[in-house]
Amino acid sequence: MVQTWLWTGVISMALGSVLFGFGAAQAQSERWKILFILNFFICVIAAGLYLAMAMGQGQSEVYGRPTFWVRYVTWFMSTPLLLLDLAFLGRSTVAVTGSLLGANTYMILTGFAATMSPKPINYVWYVVSCAAFLATLYLLVKPYRIEAERKHPRSRKVFRKLLSVHVILWTLYPVVWILSSTGLSILSQGYETMGYTLLDIASKVGFGLLSLNSLKQIEQAGERQPTREFETSAI
Repeated sequence: MVQTWLWTGVISMALGSVLFGFGAAQAQSERWKILFILNFFICVIAAGLYLAMAMGQGQSEVYGRPTFWVRYVTWFMSTPLLLLDLAFLGRSTVAVTGSLLGANTYMILTGFAATMSPKPINYVWYVVSCAAFLATLYLLVKPYRIEAERKHPRSRKVFRKLLSVHVILWTLYPVVWILSSTGLSILSQGYETMGYTLLDIASKVGFGLLSLNSLKQIEQAGERQPTREFETSAI
């Protein structure tokens, strides 16, 4: 069951990479090219993760439990790109974008510490990581949303939908963690792998498609997104 889901992840992320890579090559404007490129690298990083796991790499026995620690390496690289997707669409300022990236980095690193620590120390790091996660959510639903809606007054529903999907998907990750061998050991490794794989597909390939649809709706609402403004305010 584990191998089946790992190879499902490889194939799904590879297909997503091809889709977004082709879109970037065919993009008619700079803003579309940027969004396609961000989603391409999100998927290609994840494809590498799943290929490594499917070949038995990036896994160790941690205090008696099999652990794919390589997940955190790829999450460390891909989650900032997901946040840049949002920052690009919302035309976020440097302050908001930097705060999101900082909170996210702290969340991933402390989550890794939780996974690699023995019980009950791992629960301490888990709580710390969840606190960083809540800080990330606050930044998204408050300052990020306010800025995005102020700059895109005709597209409020677009951003609320985008944030709702993002928040729901990311909230399920710590749920899988606490139910798996890293926490309460309710889920077997097979179901843990299935949970993470489905979440990764939805939050990377699925969310990438949603971000592209969001840009389309923003443009249809007559709200332009100047590339130069993003470059100077969000990066």
